[in-house]
Amino acid sequence: MENGKKREWIKNAVIVFLIVMLILTLFSNTIMNYSLPEVAAQYCYSGQITNKVRGSGVVETDDPYKVEFKESRVIESVAVREGDYVEKDAVLYYLEAGESEELKEAIKNLEDKQAAYEQKIISEAISREVTSAVNSGSIGSLESNQAKIEAAKTKVKNAQTRVDALTKQQEQYSNSSTSHISENKALKDAQDALKSWEDQNAKDQANLTAIEAEYNLAKSSDADAQEKVADATRERDMALQHYNDVSDNDLDNDGDGVGDAEGDLKKAEDALADANYEKTKTAKKVADLKPSYDGAAANAANSAQQVANYTQAVKDAQQNLDNKTYDISTQLADARTALERANKEYEELIDKLSKEYALDDMKKEIADLQVEVEKLRSTSGGDTITAPVAGTILSMKYVAGETIEKGSEVTEIQKAGKGFRLTMNVTNDQAKYITIGDEAEVTNSWWYTDVHAKVTQIRPDKTNPSNGKIVVFELEGEDLTNGQNLSLTVGSRTANYENIVPTSAIQKDDKGKFIYRIDAKSTPLGNRYIAHRVDVEILAESENETAVSGDLSGWEYIITNASKPVEDGKQVRLKE
Repeated sequence: MENGKKREWIKNAVIVFLIVMLILTLFSNTIMNYSLPEVAAQYCYSGQITNKVRGSGVVETDDPYKVEFKESRVIESVAVREGDYVEKDAVLYYLEAGESEELKEAIKNLEDKQAAYEQKIISEAISREVTSAVNSGSIGSLESNQAKIEAAKTKVKNAQTRVDALTKQQEQYSNSSTSHISENKALKDAQDALKSWEDQNAKDQANLTAIEAEYNLAKSSDADAQEKVADATRERDMALQHYNDVSDNDLDNDGDGVGDAEGDLKKAEDALADANYEKTKTAKKVADLKPSYDGAAANAANSAQQVANYTQAVKDAQQNLDNKTYDISTQLADARTALERANKEYEELIDKLSKEYALDDMKKEIADLQVEVEKLRSTSGGDTITAPVAGTILSMKYVAGETIEKGSEVTEIQKAGKGFRLTMNVTNDQAKYITIGDEAEVTNSWWYTDVHAKVTQIRPDKTNPSNGKIVVFELEGEDLTNGQNLSLTVGSRTANYENIVPTSAIQKDDKGKFIYRIDAKSTPLGNRYIAHRVDVEILAESENETAVSGDLSGWEYIITNASKPVEDGKQVRLKE
């Protein structure tokens, strides 16, 4: 009996335990379900989307207005800063007073060129005729001057032809005439003798020069010796007179003064003897050289006379020969004179024209420099540099104290409402729906008024060449500034897509865009729903729908909204 009661109690205890465990399990599942993110979901489906490509980019300046200054001036102060908005003609820089370096250089170049022009006239002795023609502008055209040159060439050619013809005629006459043999021989003999005596005279003159130099040196030495004798004689006479004077006046007879005078006299007599000896030697050398000098002088005079004689003989022989052919020779001489005159006229013409053209070129350069100086004076920018257009200052290239380099850029201005662009990255599929010239809508336009964007270029994305393109937009708008971020929508094409999801299902993190797919798992306590991340690529978008590509097979259950953050692989609960 007691054993039966005991078994009944155990049975009841087990039942109670199981009921309690069931209750706890049910409550724990309920509690857990309420702690899970509550999500709303819709099926992924296929269909059509009227595509609009959306994206964003940063506003950049495109072809800003570059302000250039054509003078070289020193900056006194800078009137504006980068980022300032300026109106047209607003002062950008204040400049130090004075002429520009370009004007100073132009004036110097003009003065140098004028001086060179005058120097050329003087140094080359250019005639007044040439300078007058240049100054009056009457140097003639190129065609007329070429005609003058051709005429002068023809004249030279004709004169040369006549000389050649007469020369040939003279040669033929001389060679064929036996009467000229003796005359030609006489002329040849006289010429040979003249050449021989010219050579001999050159030797005689050289010999005379050498001997004459030695002879003149000996004569000079002899003259010096004679002068020394004269000096020594005067010294001896003075010493003798002194000795006599001392001898006559030696009253005390001590002999000291007489002895000194006697010694001086002895020295003077010795010096005179030495001078006479030297004079004897030089006189002998002069006497010895004189016959050689006289002989050399006679030989030189003789050979010189022979040269003169044979020079005359050559002239006489030539005259004798010329007399035989006077008519041809006269004609030939006249022809050669005419040829020389024609050549001279041709050279003078070329020289005259060359000088005229050279001076005319310099005259034109001077005129150009005068125009440049006047232009620089009339177009000088004064003491300020102003803005040629209204807009925003992008950069100021110079600071106070710096010198502007001629023709350099001093400022960059972004013209108001113009000259901006934006680039946006799209996929190759998205690029199919965009064409050049498409107008884009600025979706965050509440920040900006009157902003217009138009596609101007579609090019490959070098960072993603296999799957990407870059779309370039031209922007216009009064409120645009460099660095703004704009969101754009462009393109409008309808197409069929395999996987379409609500736009609200698209999420994005640092890895890219993705959606959460819900997978159902059956359990004894019912279905459990697990969220799985699926990375996707946007193919097309409308206001509420987005076509995507990714690890999808079609008709998956996609999370569109959640009460709290969803994690990949974690359980969620469906919104009822």
